[in-house]
Amino acid sequence: RPESVGPFKAPFFGPRLSPDGRRIIVASLGLEGFLHLLDLDRGSVSKLTTEGMAEWGIWSPDGRRFAFDWVETGTPNLFWQGVDGSSPMERLTQSPNMQFPGSWSPDGRTLAFIERDNVADNYDILVLHVDDRTVTPFLKTRFNESNPQISPDGRWLAYVSSESGRDEVYVRPFPGPGGKWQVSTGGGFDPLWSRDDRELFYRKDGEKGATEIYAVDVRPSPGFSCGKPRLLFTGPDDLQSGGAISVWDISPDGRRFLMVRMGQRDSRPVTELVLVQNWLKEIERPAP
Repeated sequence: RPESVGPFKAPFFGPRLSPDGRRIIVASLGLEGFLHLLDLDRGSVSKLTTEGMAEWGIWSPDGRRFAFDWVETGTPNLFWQGVDGSSPMERLTQSPNMQFPGSWSPDGRTLAFIERDNVADNYDILVLHVDDRTVTPFLKTRFNESNPQISPDGRWLAYVSSESGRDEVYVRPFPGPGGKWQVSTGGGFDPLWSRDDRELFYRKDGEKGATEIYAVDVRPSPGFSCGKPRLLFTGPDDLQSGGAISVWDISPDGRRFLMVRMGQRDSRPVTELVLVQNWLKEIERPAP
């Protein structure tokens, strides 16, 4: 069942939970374009960025920093800074192409991200090595590759590709090389790993604008294998839709999904952060 998160109702986008599940980084929609920190314990909101424009922020594995895209004029590249303000904003990449963060490796030393190829007019997946600031391609084809999500054990990367003619979720060894496994069937986007590496979740467009949430059992060791996708639940038709980067998250205990619910108030777009809870009970409930 959906449950509103605290008193936070504003034009929000792309929420990401901290590793301990107590705070949320979220972007503001509209002309402002700042990143905000929502403290669930205190019910407070504070700005993480106060100039330029940023659309996505993702926590470092230790919860002390966050990486984000940022631009004042020109093209957004990747930066990071301390969540508590103890370290200033620092540039991570330099590129003429748009870049957006995807996910960290568990050791915090590599960051998977997407870059817009202005010539080919599609997205590719690249990897930033934080120690020396070098960037290497992970997947660069004539198709769109997006939503890179590194598994909690750091051995696999889930992503979305349009190679079949529609978006599907795939998994490859990380950092590679190796083959690929298609995880979704009949379309899929926005992959998320469970914190124990045993499941991979993704979203899919359902009927009449509804969002369907699927789960796939995976076995990441010694070699990757996955089961048949199963429908967990169908969300309301006003859930925020995804794009090239994830717009939802999963709680550390693996039992709640954090999403954004769209709405209208005073002719202005308003969003509401919601946690979908007890979904395990829904799928375990006997059929009538």
